[in-house]
Amino acid sequence: MATEARVKIDQPGIYVDFDPAAYHADPCPKPSFTQSIAKVILDRSPAHARLEHPRLAPVVEGEEEAEKYVAAQAIGNAAHALMIGRGRVVAEGKFDDWRSKAAQAFRLEQHAAGKIVILTKHLRRAEDMVAEGRVQLARVGWKSAFDQGAGEVVIAWQEHGLWFRSMIDWMTSSVELYDYKTSGKSTAPHTIPLLGIDAGWDIQAAMHERGLDVLDPENAGRRKFRFVAQENEPPYALTPVELTEAWLTMGRKKLQRAIDVWRDCLTRNRWPAYPAVPLRPEYPEWQERKWLEREETTAFHENVQALAEGRRAPAEILLPGG
Repeated sequence: MATEARVKIDQPGIYVDFDPAAYHADPCPKPSFTQSIAKVILDRSPAHARLEHPRLAPVVEGEEEAEKYVAAQAIGNAAHALMIGRGRVVAEGKFDDWRSKAAQAFRLEQHAAGKIVILTKHLRRAEDMVAEGRVQLARVGWKSAFDQGAGEVVIAWQEHGLWFRSMIDWMTSSVELYDYKTSGKSTAPHTIPLLGIDAGWDIQAAMHERGLDVLDPENAGRRKFRFVAQENEPPYALTPVELTEAWLTMGRKKLQRAIDVWRDCLTRNRWPAYPAVPLRPEYPEWQERKWLEREETTAFHENVQALAEGRRAPAEILLPGG
């Protein structure tokens, strides 16, 4: 493992203490593929992925405005920085809100410096959240998570001329990997399958696996991909997740499809959006069934009402028993 701080990648490797801003700007010799780009390709189109890529998107002139402040997002970003111990610096805004001129000036200044801006009341919640999270992780038995090892570890590798990069939230070792997810929604166990699919945990784990299998082939097949899903409101409940082989298998399939599309787009320098042909979608079966059930229920009640009033039933539907 390289231990010196870096801002550029000139050869495949596992890097600790890599500058986060440099990583997100893509420090590889050529535009590199990431799991986030894979998700955009699969969920939307190559055209959308190109606009999301820091090296391929057209340059937009003008000053960048501060993003809209969302409490849940600010708490999650701060909690992530506190839990991992790396990443963007957290700038505490000691204000009740952002409406005053002083607060607005502070926010714009810190945003321009690349810092996570957060109100004091929300920072306190992030601190409580992380403290409670560590207590719950100890109960699970994951005491090494976000404690022993390194955070925001960057891996970069090549495959047939293509560059790939990924950032791992926490690497206790090359076989024990953790990712910290925060949410303003429920992270109860029964919500995890849908939450994981929507967020692309399968693709993310497959990407980490793929890179580490290139860089550390001796441990291929032994890796554990663990996700820590925590709510950002009291009691800051946490669900520990370890992905099964079924999740990894699906992640590998999706990832390979995205890589194939990426390779083709780079080779031909063509980034298509959606198909330029009329779509003839099938009507969702569940929606059709729901409407038909509603029709039957409505007709039944109309018939009952008509008979109760001594009128002829308006709907052509038999009532029970006749």
